[in-house]
Amino acid sequence: MQFMSWFLNNFGLFFGAVFLVYIYLVVNRLTIIYDYLRLVSMRDETYQKKVGKRDSLTFLKPFFARLKRSVGVSREAVIEAIWSEFEGRIGIHFTALNGYVNTIILVGFAGTIFGSIGAFNEMFTGLAQGETATVVFAAAWNSGLATALYTSLGAGVIGGLVVTVIYSRYLMTRMKRLETLIGLRISEISEELESFS
Repeated sequence: MQFMSWFLNNFGLFFGAVFLVYIYLVVNRLTIIYDYLRLVSMRDETYQKKVGKRDSLTFLKPFFARLKRSVGVSREAVIEAIWSEFEGRIGIHFTALNGYVNTIILVGFAGTIFGSIGAFNEMFTGLAQGETATVVFAAAWNSGLATALYTSLGAGVIGGLVVTVIYSRYLMTRMKRLETLIGLRISEISEELESFS
């Protein structure tokens, strides 16, 4: 509870609430993505020989079964449906995550501007009234300078943490590996169908 009080006092009521909502949205999307990608192994190189029925491909099992039953032109339609399902299940969350991160950076920039305006207004008012520098600075901090600095810092940390560390270093590499596995599984099924023909 003390953290919430500090958070709302320093970020401001509006920007604090916006940051909390976006933090929740980012964590929610990361959780959804992680649920799909947690079974994709980055150390396992056996996929180069045969993909088979991997746990990471379970959500596409009905599509692969349908691909095995398809012939001719319908096979291309099923392959297209597999990639559409992949995009709908995983790719859409990466797009949303990008949007959240970009928006939180813009909200941080807006908080910087809004807080700076409030701080300068308080400084000029204090100086015009002949107050001491310490009183003016304390009033400026409480009237917007904290919001300006913390929203910039918050946007940079959240944006940098999500995009650089989690997104590009962990999740994107697993998603690319999953794309590779799906492509190889489609290739394996196609080869099996051709050998039976």
